[in-house]
Amino acid sequence: MQNQTNKLQGIQRYYQRTKQGEYSNNYYIEPRETCPLYVLNSDDRFVVVPFDRDDNYIVVDDKRYYLNKYNSIKATDKIQQRVAVVDLDEFQKSKGYPFSDRFSHRYTSSFKSFDELKKLAMSQYEHNGIPYIKQVAIYNEKTATCSYIYEPSFAQATDPVSAA
Repeated sequence: MQNQTNKLQGIQRYYQRTKQGEYSNNYYIEPRETCPLYVLNSDDRFVVVPFDRDDNYIVVDDKRYYLNKYNSIKATDKIQQRVAVVDLDEFQKSKGYPFSDRFSHRYTSSFKSFDELKKLAMSQYEHNGIPYIKQVAIYNEKTATCSYIYEPSFAQATDPVSAA
């Protein structure tokens, strides 16, 4: 198992998608069992961020930084508001592209700086350690449609469920 992890790059070395359920549309995006302790204890490295399905990027300091398999693991693409676990160390290495507000969508995530993202990561870490996401698919038999709920590790018991 450890040998297999060595071949992975970016966030894939530390996080995985653990599928559950009959149709594999319920899953966790969570740290791997082989994730080193120093990574698990990093309070400003990983952050859960929402973004618009049409974007596939996060805006930082008026630049678009695209989410890819090296810097993030994304939840379902079946709904407009998506979420991703982002490795900020890898994300900061990405190339930034100019951003204009006219390309903004309903769920476009925008941050003033990488420091703001790190503060968000630290806030999420303080609630329950390294952040992770549980995605739950809910099938409506009457309408034959599926909706999704995200359950982040840092949610409060009193928080409303993040439905999309």
